[in-house]
Amino acid sequence: MYRSGAGSETTSTTLMWWTMAMIAFPEVQRKAQAELDSVVGRARLPTFADAPHLPYVCAIAKEILRWRPVAPLGVPHEATEDDWYEGMFIPKGATCVANIWQCNHDRAVFGDDADEFRPERHLDDKGKLIPGPAETNKEGHVSFGFGRRICVGKHLANESLFIHTARILWAATLECANGGNGDDIIRDTNAFVDEGPIM
Repeated sequence: MYRSGAGSETTSTTLMWWTMAMIAFPEVQRKAQAELDSVVGRARLPTFADAPHLPYVCAIAKEILRWRPVAPLGVPHEATEDDWYEGMFIPKGATCVANIWQCNHDRAVFGDDADEFRPERHLDDKGKLIPGPAETNKEGHVSFGFGRRICVGKHLANESLFIHTARILWAATLECANGGNGDDIIRDTNAFVDEGPIM
């Protein structure tokens, strides 16, 4: 059995992590802005039609979904029949929970830097977007789930994250706030609030 999650909550949480990443990794932001300036220019806003020409911006969207999945344990599913998986018996009716976080940080799939935010992992040596590993349904992460039960809203999520990334970085530079003494506030990219299924 599949039940959909809270779409708007996961979208807003993803955008909060995206904002944190842009502030914590200003070199990523600058690289995306250079790509936007080169492809789009300053006379108009980016559009969905620009996506094929903005591989680094697309890679940022993929990487934020991989790096900080907002539903680290996915959506519980129910086994519809008895099954076996790697020698383990799964009875009909059992609730199955996927460890999305671990899958997205698997060093065997993403390399020794799997815990780092690095959009380049989604690009080839010429800077072109590449399909993700087969284990990720070629998404570059498993934040949308697996197989036939993959999230039906993944296309909307991908498009929404792309256009937010492109337009915000086209229009603005995000910077860390500083304390009263002028020093930057320390950004802890491992801090999160764990309140139920959303991180």
